[in-house]
Amino acid sequence: MVIQGTGGRRTVSSPEFFQDFFTTSLAADEILVEVRVPKHTGWSAHYEKFNRVAQAWSMVAVAATVRADGGTIAEARIGLTNMASIPMRATAVEEALVGRSADADTIRAAAEHAADGTSPTVDGNADVEYRQHLARVLTGRAVEAAMA
Repeated sequence: MVIQGTGGRRTVSSPEFFQDFFTTSLAADEILVEVRVPKHTGWSAHYEKFNRVAQAWSMVAVAATVRADGGTIAEARIGLTNMASIPMRATAVEEALVGRSADADTIRAAAEHAADGTSPTVDGNADVEYRQHLARVLTGRAVEAAMA
C-alpha cells in the first residue's frame, strides 16, 4: 500500500495497513494512492463470496491463489474476509496444501482448516459457527476452481 501525505510518501504491507474494522494505519493527513499486487506468473486464482443479496457486503469471502508443479501444489495463498476484524490469511490451509497432490480429497481436507485462528463477528446475517462453516466451504470451492 502506497500512502501519500503532507510528510511525503510511505509504503506499508497489508498486515500493517489494516488495523481493525474501518481502521487503517492512515494518518489524518494521508490518503491511499496506490495498491501494489505482485505479479504471480504461473499461478492461478479464484474468488468466492457468500452474501444474501447481490448488493450486500459478503458474509464471508475467500481469495485463493495457487501454483502447481505437475500434479503437486507448490505454493498457495488463501485470503479471508469477514473472518476477523481485518482481512486475514488462512495459513493453516496453505500449509495443508503445499507439497501435496492437487486432488479433491487433499483440497477438501485442507479447507477444513479455513476457520482455524479466526474470530468472526456475529450480526443479523450470521453467527460464528455459520461463518466458520462458510469459510471452509468457500475455501474448498475457491481452491478447486483455481486448480481447474
